[in-house]
Amino acid sequence: HVPFCIIAHSLATSSATRTSRSCNSILVPVDEALQQQRDEKSGVVFVDGSWYLKDRNGRSEYEAGPRIQNAKFFDIDDICAPKGSEQNPKSLPHMMPSKELFGAAMDALGIQNDTPIILYGQKDCMFIHRAWFQMRFMGHESIRLMDGSLQDFKDAGGAIEEGPTQSISAKDLDVSKPSQYQAKDAQQIRTMDEILAIVKENRDDALVVDVRAKERFLGQVEEPRPGLKKGHIPGSVNLPFGQLLNPDNVVQFKSQEEVVKLLDEAGIDVHTDKDIIMSCGSGVTASTLAVALLWCGRDPSKTFVYDGSWIEWGSVNEDNPVE
Repeated sequence: HVPFCIIAHSLATSSATRTSRSCNSILVPVDEALQQQRDEKSGVVFVDGSWYLKDRNGRSEYEAGPRIQNAKFFDIDDICAPKGSEQNPKSLPHMMPSKELFGAAMDALGIQNDTPIILYGQKDCMFIHRAWFQMRFMGHESIRLMDGSLQDFKDAGGAIEEGPTQSISAKDLDVSKPSQYQAKDAQQIRTMDEILAIVKENRDDALVVDVRAKERFLGQVEEPRPGLKKGHIPGSVNLPFGQLLNPDNVVQFKSQEEVVKLLDEAGIDVHTDKDIIMSCGSGVTASTLAVALLWCGRDPSKTFVYDGSWIEWGSVNEDNPVE
């Protein structure tokens, strides 16, 4: 079990923080990940969770190599609620899967409930947090996020494998029989109806945070996906997810001190008793802020992702209020 906590020493500078991301944090420094790989008793499994909105394909890059030696791949576009299914009738992208599908996927990956996982991303991948969020909140508590990219790991002397390989595919999994892995129904997820109730009742026990770019939040530009309105969920506040990331290496967060400052400036109290619900375009980058909040010590039970996000709320087919 990996507890959530604040790193318990000085966060005075970014460089100091880089070396202080300790063993009880969500984040694992590259040098520690390297030690875990070299320790045959660690039992750690490295999982590539890379995803891209366009131009690159995480699965293809993993399968072509290079990759961390013996690493697996977790595809949020594949291990998800099938489009058009009873679980996902609106055919939204990468919605949380059933526990049966997730359990079957973990079995296929050779991962047990107590297997320690280090999730990592390829160079310049800023979208790895959704895979972490999904795995963590469908039952896998022993999962950490490598504080650096595949390239950083390779540069540090980590064992890398080249050449083609195959990753698992949902179409090959049998969800009709119980999995060995004990998965949970998706936790820390909010639905459109739940958000609608918060908005209509003007409730003050929840805060919705939209992590899209400021121009999209304000409705000043068209959405990148067709069929969507401009604007934002009434009462929500804005903190673009990219501001949380290290501009020199977007696989990493900025220092914890910088992240907390950004949260404060956006009116987000890490330790508020209110529910904090993250929204974005389609549920991916909302997970970035969720992970950042947890890293800064927030209670996971009060931290949520709106799974449908703007692709559902802002759809021209929905009659939701928009500001």
